[in-house]
Amino acid sequence: MRYIKSFIERNSDKFKFFLRTNRLLFLIITFVYLSLVILNQFYGKLFIEYLNIHAIFILLLISGAFFLFPIIKEEKKFNEKRKLEREDIFLFFIMGLICSVLVWVKIKDFGTISYVISCNAGSITLVLPILIFYD
Repeated sequence: MRYIKSFIERNSDKFKFFLRTNRLLFLIITFVYLSLVILNQFYGKLFIEYLNIHAIFILLLISGAFFLFPIIKEEKKFNEKRKLEREDIFLFFIMGLICSVLVWVKIKDFGTISYVISCNAGSITLVLPILIFYD
């Protein structure tokens, strides 16, 4: 353990640069992956011959793991009290809307019950982050 700490201390500038680069890479990979999943959902197996979406998902998981390292290290962020702002509610609303549309597209053949299920999924996606935000 002491060897790892000394190695990190010697190369701290390189690790900080890597983590900053990884933060940008994580955001780009997340946007690309979600866009490809949505396109693939609507146009059905569009990229299966040319692009492996599962490989992008694996890159997203690895990049996300490195994205969490600085967040876990800074415990003072968790102790701060923050108010729920208008932008946060707007983001939660957009997430709920996207979730309900994606669920409806997947189960639209079920008839009227597909609307009920998609509305419930969107409501859960809207309410759950707000409840988690307020503990």
